[in-house]
Amino acid sequence: MSDLKFAIFDFDMTLVDSIKPLMTSANLLAKEFGLPPVTYEQVYQAEISVPNCTFEKLWEGLWKRYDPAWYEAYADHLTEPEYEAMELFEGGRQTLEALSAKNIGLGVASNRDHPIKILSRLGIEHFFKAVVGQFDVQRVKPAPDMILKAMELLGAGPEETLYVCDAVGDLTAAKAAKVRTLAMTTGGHGREELTQLGAWRTGEKLIEVLDCF
Repeated sequence: MSDLKFAIFDFDMTLVDSIKPLMTSANLLAKEFGLPPVTYEQVYQAEISVPNCTFEKLWEGLWKRYDPAWYEAYADHLTEPEYEAMELFEGGRQTLEALSAKNIGLGVASNRDHPIKILSRLGIEHFFKAVVGQFDVQRVKPAPDMILKAMELLGAGPEETLYVCDAVGDLTAAKAAKVRTLAMTTGGHGREELTQLGAWRTGEKLIEVLDCF
């Protein structure tokens, strides 16, 4: 029987396919500032090619430059269209419901500014007893601060905690926090690569989280 009692989730490309929403906001930005429109594949490649990709890095990858006015517009009126385009990966709600039924303590550790806003929009905020974003810690991933903060809020020890994630920076943070990881292939890395990077287990669908408990 597993000794895991807690599951902390990354958000982007772990719980949610964030490429479509990012494409939506990027194309609204492009229309407003006279930039070339972008495709899903362009956003996907730009997002996964940069560890811990920020909006600045993403937009530089898409348009080879960055203007602070773009972020001002995004923060002012482009976040809502992005939120509206977000959907959980297949089996996401079913997985959270099943974990809650098992009395597994759930948390989120995401480099996003205010992840609770999007969790609320998706109607899943009630599943999580700890939600940690970039403004809640001194250092974002790949530092372990977010995972450690979520564990503190959950009352979890590292030997009891699983971090569900998708990116290299996530695995680095989890290793420093001394927790086990289920690394998902949804972030663009294959199972073999994720294992070589230190993942305890790998998965393709969120429902596979249940196999760890």
